[in-house]
Amino acid sequence: MNKIFLGLLASLFASSLFAATGDPAARFEEANRLYAEKDYAEARNSYEQLALDGATNPAVFLNLGHAEYRLGRPALAAINYRRALALDPADTAARSSLEHVQRELGQPAPGMGFAEVVGKYISYDLLALIGSLLFWAGSLLVVFAVFSARKQTGLLALGVFVALVGATAVAVSWAGDSRIALEHISVVVEETEARSAPADNGQKLSDLKKGAPVRVIAARDDWSLVRLPIGVDGWIKSAALQPVLPADLPPSP
Repeated sequence: MNKIFLGLLASLFASSLFAATGDPAARFEEANRLYAEKDYAEARNSYEQLALDGATNPAVFLNLGHAEYRLGRPALAAINYRRALALDPADTAARSSLEHVQRELGQPAPGMGFAEVVGKYISYDLLALIGSLLFWAGSLLVVFAVFSARKQTGLLALGVFVALVGATAVAVSWAGDSRIALEHISVVVEETEARSAPADNGQKLSDLKKGAPVRVIAARDDWSLVRLPIGVDGWIKSAALQPVLPADLPPSP
């Protein structure tokens, strides 16, 4: 009888362990169920754990943003919408949600440049690969035309054109890829003041509201030097910032 009881306990323990560390897809569905039942705090915890475990699904960060928003934390919601966009720049739900939250926070909605528009139709990784192939193909044509026994003006022009197209494609992929563009961007998660020096008695430069994105230039002790919206650099408390792309955010698949 004791053996049976111990066996049941072991089975229950194994089941609970599997539920905690099992299939990410099943855990994601469980988090979605919690969200649908309006248990936003538990849903948020589940989404965050998936993110910490290395989730590459942008929907995890999108839904984590939704949960943060429901819990009254729009600045944290904005960060996770940006993270979803970093994993999938073509995610229209994440972009529209980010625009909505930014307006609510009194911040300008992030616009889409040419490179980001291109990213809606082709992945930046594929664009970079195609651009690299075109660049090297054009370069080989140029070399062949220059060292050919006969003057190959047309071939030389074609090689230069193909190489330029390839270089442009690579440049666009780098300019639009959110993983690169957002690498040093942090978001203000609590209202704070920017000062001229990394000290509380430094001259006040400006106020920063929740949700304001800033570029981090350097860090010193508990302070971060950032590029302010007014066009100058100032020091703010690092605790008031959260990076859009933390070191443990997984790369785009």
